[in-house]
Amino acid sequence: MDLKKQTKTPLLDAMKEYIESNPVPFDVPGHKMGKFKNDFSSYLGEMAYKSDINAPIGLDNLYHPKGVIKESEDLYADLFNVDEALFSVNGTTGGIMTMIVGIIDAKEKIILPRNVHKSVINALILSGGIPIFVMPDIDKDTGVANGVTVDNYVKAMDEHPDAKAIFVINPTYFGITSDIKRIVEEAHRRDMIVMADEAHGSHLYFNNELPLGAMEAGADISSLSIHKTLGSLTQSSVILINKERINYSRILRVYAMFSSTSPNHLLLASLDSARKEVALHGKEMLDDILSLARKTRARINKIKGFSCLDKSYCDGKGRFDFDETKLVINTSELGLSGFEVFKKIKEYDNVQLELGEVSEVLAIFSLGTTKEDADRLVEALEGLSDKYYEIMDVQKVPKFTYSFPELIIRPREAFHAPTKIIPLEDSIGQICAENVMIYPPGIPLVIFGERVTINSIELIKYGEAQGGVVLSDSPDGYIKVIDQEEWYLGSELEYDF
Repeated sequence: MDLKKQTKTPLLDAMKEYIESNPVPFDVPGHKMGKFKNDFSSYLGEMAYKSDINAPIGLDNLYHPKGVIKESEDLYADLFNVDEALFSVNGTTGGIMTMIVGIIDAKEKIILPRNVHKSVINALILSGGIPIFVMPDIDKDTGVANGVTVDNYVKAMDEHPDAKAIFVINPTYFGITSDIKRIVEEAHRRDMIVMADEAHGSHLYFNNELPLGAMEAGADISSLSIHKTLGSLTQSSVILINKERINYSRILRVYAMFSSTSPNHLLLASLDSARKEVALHGKEMLDDILSLARKTRARINKIKGFSCLDKSYCDGKGRFDFDETKLVINTSELGLSGFEVFKKIKEYDNVQLELGEVSEVLAIFSLGTTKEDADRLVEALEGLSDKYYEIMDVQKVPKFTYSFPELIIRPREAFHAPTKIIPLEDSIGQICAENVMIYPPGIPLVIFGERVTINSIELIKYGEAQGGVVLSDSPDGYIKVIDQEEWYLGSELEYDF
């Protein structure tokens, strides 16, 4: 990394110069740099609208960059020590779609964990690829899906030597990583491409006390949500690429297909400035955040009814390492579900957690987290403990048999098959024709092409009852399945899953 170069913010500087030149705007957007007054502009202020510009002269073009955007992307490549970096204004969802469709053709195989984000399944629908699922480690007490063992990846690679690529989550939503270095080595030994979902791992590269970043481990391509942990604006991500095994020109074509032709320069400039701060001060800032997270974890562990995940959870296999900036707080001893704690802590103390699950909640510490924030979190949990610990039954939180359904056909085939919508309770054994998930985290409970199980239905119903946001194409209490009377299944069963 060239530290002197990293002090620059070429895109932000060009944007400031353009705004301060006070141009006469006859281009879009239609608010004309804030001259169209409304309640939103009054609340946000003049500069927010002035900064919302659309690739005027001097601000470069995101899909054919030759100026300040190219310079800013090259600074990212330098910072992460990779060949190329591409800015995504469609988040890591857009990055994942670009990676998979840009690499996997119809009926080509990709080895991937079943606990992938919905964007992966959607990308497989578009590409027509065949998923070879490897099962993650499942915590039987909480239902949390962790990383995948090297042995599970190797077994899948040996059984499917024709697989084109493997996909790794680094880390999971809850901060758990697989042994990504060994997984990359095994994949490359078989000439398979390694792609990574690092939506929650952009900060891993800047402190040695954190798990290893995918590109550091030798992965070929990765998508990072800079906005989630490194301080850029929501929806701004970066795709990192090493070109030895990647058809870069195809990636560029797909990247343009999945991206807005009117990229928001507020997002792009926020990437530019976030990169500079992390390059210059990332290690020190993360030292402080890790220290704060560890102290807060210790304080929470003393509160009756709550306990936090820590490094002792790691087993060197499917739980290879743990990102300590993620506070995974178990709520089952309190007698409340994670869904309930998620809602009550906001209602009572205005503390907004990242998510609630069956028996845990997640608090994310990042570069913007302060000691005052951590104190508020601890005080809010203490208040819940005082209110509920003595009166709630620990067994109130249900236990499920956590497993993933069986994949019967490719997601693409299920997407295009004739369908019908039926009540959930009538769907057991049917082939699903949609993704159904509780958001966040957006990991599908059942996906296109899988056989619906009673466990899937119980989890969906429980999520609905707890007030979780259940994302699906169907009305509450219903699910979309393949209408097998209208569709010949036999040919699909020839595919080797």
